[in-house]
Amino acid sequence: MTTGRQVAAGRGPVGYALAEATKAHRVELQWRVAALGLHLGQELLIVDIHYNPGTTQAEMVQRIGLEQPTIAKALGRMERAGFVRRDSDPQDRRVIRVRLTDRGEEAVAGVEEAWAEVERRTTGGLSEAESRELIRMLNIIRDSH
Repeated sequence: MTTGRQVAAGRGPVGYALAEATKAHRVELQWRVAALGLHLGQELLIVDIHYNPGTTQAEMVQRIGLEQPTIAKALGRMERAGFVRRDSDPQDRRVIRVRLTDRGEEAVAGVEEAWAEVERRTTGGLSEAESRELIRMLNIIRDSH
């Protein structure tokens, strides 16, 4: 009996291996950010706001490259969970500024450590030269689309 996974691996071995590696990386990162009270993807927003306090959603869309509705939904969830707050700009009440709460600021170090630990585990079997080569090759794959 042949499985769909076997066919996928045979027809697109690079893509299949890439998907499997991505899935393993995602599962571990998801577990680590969940321990901080965050959903996967929110960790990127937490760190972005930390380094750009008082940002607007429109500025985040430009920096991060996600769609505005995606960022708006994530910020709403993060606000309800106590990680961010949204305030009107004192000079222009139409502009909403996003800032981290104390809980959000406390999560930043944990997010950065989660990224570093997942990176260590992901590349633990590679030499530094192999890691650089992997990055180079992945960038070629990304840029070909």
